[in-house]
Amino acid sequence: MTDQQPPRPADPHILSRFDGDLGDFRRLVLELGELVHDQAILASKAVSRCDIVKAQKVIGQRKAIRDLDMAALEANARLFAIHQPVARDLRFVLTLSRAIYDLERISGEAVRLADIAEVLYEHDLSRHECAIFEDVGRMGDPAIGLLERSLRALEEEDVHAAVEVALDSENLEKVFSGSIRRMATYVMEDPRNIRWVIDATLGLRAMERVGDHACSIARNIVFSVTGKDVRHANIESFEAV
Repeated sequence: MTDQQPPRPADPHILSRFDGDLGDFRRLVLELGELVHDQAILASKAVSRCDIVKAQKVIGQRKAIRDLDMAALEANARLFAIHQPVARDLRFVLTLSRAIYDLERISGEAVRLADIAEVLYEHDLSRHECAIFEDVGRMGDPAIGLLERSLRALEEEDVHAAVEVALDSENLEKVFSGSIRRMATYVMEDPRNIRWVIDATLGLRAMERVGDHACSIARNIVFSVTGKDVRHANIESFEAV
């Protein structure tokens, strides 16, 4: 009976190439995140201030974001095809690939907000009518804050920061509920506001989804670092991570 051979050490050249390809993929995702973050800020201001210039900038950023999205997807496919990562490396690659999806969805919400702002500009709203959309900006501050913090947690692979993002999503729901109540008062004050209240509510929903996708990124970071899939867990379970 032959002696069992010890496992061969990993080829340093292969490990170096994997680290380089993973670093390139990570860089593309974070660069995409930075662009989408800036786009979301512009979109929030475009609607809350009825600013057509910012709306056009949001729409103008679509090509750069689409190009980065495609480059990141190609880098993702290359990692799987060449390196076939396992264990924690695999979880981190999956987290980055899921982040691409969430960031693409956030960019879509930003463009949706820009479309609303363009419509507002075409109707030349009064100052009072524009005030109806200020709640979109109020909703945007915490939603974009969650996005910024989730991207920082992704860059640093900080599971504690990711957990805090997920827990703080409840604050976003409170802001949303308060904004919806104010929308009702605008209609009661003057039924003619219904058109703008509907558009503002769509803007609030878009901002809510920005926050939801930011929390999705955070949940996936927890999965990457700990191996615990908490995407569909109750929010209280994050405290035990």
